[in-house]
Amino acid sequence: MQGGIEIAGLPPVVIPVFISNLGCPHRCLFCDQRQFSPPVQPDEIPLFVERFIDGCASGRSRRRILGFFGGSFTGMEPRFLRDYLEVTRGLVDDGHIHAAKASTRPDMVTEEVIDLLWRSGFEELEIGVQSMDDAVLAASARGHTSDDSVRACTLVRTSGMRLGIQLMPGLPGEGIPSFRRTVDEVLRLRPHTARIYPTVVLEGTALENLHRLGDYEPLTLEEAVDRALHAAIRLETQGCTILRMGLPQSPALKVASGPFHPCFGFLVRARAYRFMAARAISILGEGCRLVVNPRDVPELVGYRRGTARELNFSYSFNETIPRGTIRGDAAPESTCIQLQDILEYIL
Repeated sequence: MQGGIEIAGLPPVVIPVFISNLGCPHRCLFCDQRQFSPPVQPDEIPLFVERFIDGCASGRSRRRILGFFGGSFTGMEPRFLRDYLEVTRGLVDDGHIHAAKASTRPDMVTEEVIDLLWRSGFEELEIGVQSMDDAVLAASARGHTSDDSVRACTLVRTSGMRLGIQLMPGLPGEGIPSFRRTVDEVLRLRPHTARIYPTVVLEGTALENLHRLGDYEPLTLEEAVDRALHAAIRLETQGCTILRMGLPQSPALKVASGPFHPCFGFLVRARAYRFMAARAISILGEGCRLVVNPRDVPELVGYRRGTARELNFSYSFNETIPRGTIRGDAAPESTCIQLQDILEYIL
């Protein structure tokens, strides 16, 4: 197979292989990965990769990355881990993929593990930080501390691999000050990528039992959107790429309570534009025209056009407007609002 290239406007193809709960030493309070997908076995991966690439637009021309998600990849028994690594190395050597990535727990990252991943073609490791508040981690039965997260992320960064982090706003015991501190500390770790998964109550989990007893109340959808937006703006301002916000939809997913929404990521982006639009209108007054990049029009008008109806503004688009920016025009005045300008209004 020919090597892939960067194509303008097209991201790399990430081929997701789910290893649900493999490598996890215990079940966290909130977790039931079995609701997402059964583990893909090592001998099933080559055919799965081929079929996935064939189903992607320009799949064989783009850069291709094999991603292991859903469990603690580096915590698997050595013989299982070896099987997955051998398959990955073979796919890289044969040119089917260019590299691989995986997610894991902070307390299952060592120099030896990172060396194994490097030699098997891995270029990125995502760390399930979830929170940097030790009280929140303990209440969620995570089994690791914030110090473990700092150590793991430091090892990944110093190795030359790309660092990804995962956050879970709304875990038991977390308030807004705790979440703000988590974001502060994560920024010091300088991740390349991030995923933000607000905590939802899944059926059959220990968190559901707490919820039924009245000992845990999940975030509302609006609260979850605001926390995700706060984190996303601060991370993106530092150059971190947000890969996903909100749990992926799955036919087997059984949500008992909490801020699950199939378009959660869009809600977050639309919330940002609502804040920016309201700010521009407060400066220029009603009747101003809002101008955005053409690709940002859906976020400006909002989910089911909710923002456009609520704020009652006119709008147009201009390709010269940077993404993530609103220009407000009300002759002879104009103003420009960016994501950083709304940060103080979110939480």
